[in-house]
Amino acid sequence: MHTLTLIISTLNEGILRMENTVKIVHPQIKYLIIHQKNGKTELPSFLKREDIEVITTQSTGLSKSRNIGLRNCKTTYAIIGDDDVEYLEEGIAKVLEIIKAEVPDFAAFKIKTPDDEPEFKEYATEKHAFETHYPAVASIEILINIEKIKSEKIGFDERFGLGTRLRQGEEEIFIKDLIKNNLKGFYYPIFLVKHPFESTGTKPIKESLKYFLKGAFSKRTGKKMMVPDFDSPFRELKNKIFFYLGKVYILVTKRTYL
Repeated sequence: MHTLTLIISTLNEGILRMENTVKIVHPQIKYLIIHQKNGKTELPSFLKREDIEVITTQSTGLSKSRNIGLRNCKTTYAIIGDDDVEYLEEGIAKVLEIIKAEVPDFAAFKIKTPDDEPEFKEYATEKHAFETHYPAVASIEILINIEKIKSEKIGFDERFGLGTRLRQGEEEIFIKDLIKNNLKGFYYPIFLVKHPFESTGTKPIKESLKYFLKGAFSKRTGKKMMVPDFDSPFRELKNKIFFYLGKVYILVTKRTYL
């Protein structure tokens, strides 16, 4: 019986490059692939397996893809993933042990980069609980108790994330929502996936969009953020305008629930 689903988001031709992503075959694991496409990409033969389910959608936005996966997940636990990750067998085995022994509401793990690339980020060396303050977490590090988040109707805020006006911040908002709803989470210093150091989400964005995002994130989370002083009055005014437009955007739009 399957215990854990690996929910993988992919876009258009990305589904053709997923052979390494689904290479682990384990009796307790299944894959749920959310394929957002606007063309005629065919399902590759290596995905035609009994342990793999593919949902095709014409929706846009990474957070929307994540939520489709969460809504359609039928196992108690799930790991969030992308089409460019490679799962580590030892890490997956340890996750299955943690699920059985500790039954966490949610958890976060580590990303391993290829040998010739920098570390993905500086990780803590000891297990710790998620409290009010915690380091940033990437979606592909997260393990979720699906039954718990469905009962609380917690999903990714579809206004944030790649493919939206607010292309970042969805992971931190998701974790904040879990904690706000009294779900208990832990960080484990265990490598779960291999992933390149630079990804679409780590590329720089325009300054005006950066402050639009900061304003929206501040309003959505209640986190106090400010626009710093600039040498150029015009530059400072422009960024303050975008910062407050971000706040207004959150006021006039609606968040999504599972």
